[in-house]
Amino acid sequence: MKSVASVFSRVLLVTGLSLSAQGQARPEAAEGSIPAAAAAPLYSISFERKDAVAGIDASPAIKLPFECTSDGAVFVDMVPVGARLQPPLYAPPPLLLVSVSPSRKAKTYPLDQATEQLYDVREIDHYASDSAIIFLIKAASENKPTQQAYTKSDGTQGQFTKNTAERHTYIVVFTRDGEHKKTIEADVSFEIEQIGVFPSGAFLAFGYDEKDHSPKLAMLKDDGTLMRPLELGKRDAPESLFGTKNGIGEGPAVYITPAQLVPEGHSIIVVQNKTAFPLLEVSEAGEIRAIHPALPKEMQIEGLIASDQNLYARVTPADGGSIYELNAHDGTVLRRLTLADGRAGSSVACVHDGKFLSFEHGEGKLIPLVGAAGPAASAEKQSKAEPPSR
Repeated sequence: MKSVASVFSRVLLVTGLSLSAQGQARPEAAEGSIPAAAAAPLYSISFERKDAVAGIDASPAIKLPFECTSDGAVFVDMVPVGARLQPPLYAPPPLLLVSVSPSRKAKTYPLDQATEQLYDVREIDHYASDSAIIFLIKAASENKPTQQAYTKSDGTQGQFTKNTAERHTYIVVFTRDGEHKKTIEADVSFEIEQIGVFPSGAFLAFGYDEKDHSPKLAMLKDDGTLMRPLELGKRDAPESLFGTKNGIGEGPAVYITPAQLVPEGHSIIVVQNKTAFPLLEVSEAGEIRAIHPALPKEMQIEGLIASDQNLYARVTPADGGSIYELNAHDGTVLRRLTLADGRAGSSVACVHDGKFLSFEHGEGKLIPLVGAAGPAASAEKQSKAEPPSR
């Protein structure tokens, strides 16, 4: 189970923090792939600020990365303005998902209003598609309050009330217009960590077996029941989604290998972040195709940026090209891209009509950023030719 601290650590200031995690070594790349990647042209992305999004009060605490749909709508998950950590255990406040269209019209997806009949709701994941917005949550269907003890910061003992009712996994479905459509229980035999939805309304669930922690991938019907499990190739996923890393002054800590589901036309791509394993494209028919990015062997993908063409991968460690544009068919590198002003690759929401969309926070508002990519050499010559601004 993910700890409260690990969940809240994914809520980051949009002003420059990015996620980091321990990865696995990449196996030797195919011969010729490293020179091909290094020879790919280098581009620089420069951003232009647009008018603030009206009608939305924005908190500077925003979860990265952003998400995007094929029509250019960007989805921003933020801590609501005025929200505070909730005592006594100081659990993080629920996030608010907001979509912003290319015309800067905003819509909200109030998860709390859609789950009023459930208790102790905790968001696990969400997924934005062209037809629906879905949330994966853990919650209880009843309230069984029990007094439990905890240790205060001064060492004394306190008590709090905890709901001890059994928690279940639910899928909450919204329309793109922000209307709550339905809440259904996911009836599967494994722990779901990521959820996606196909244009047909069927779901793709990715997670792990609670006994041996092996990765599981399955298609669910639109009522949340199992349609069919999908078999992962032995070289396409790790034997276990659990890993260990040493804590500071403590024993090894258990963590779940991070993953990401990204829409790709009528398919969904499973990204196994910071591992040696390939991208997995899953079709609506349940067919799985492995995509092997032709990256240098020391690099790993830490996430994909939604795009209406090709694949844009955030890589680590960055080498002057923090984003790699890949051919979606064979994984070859088409371009390497850097971001001006020292921005992190995780701050790019999506690539739409050749533009790079992002946001920043300013004076309590969301400020849209629209970026264009030009050859890095040209950008460097232009910056040298222009006099410094006063």
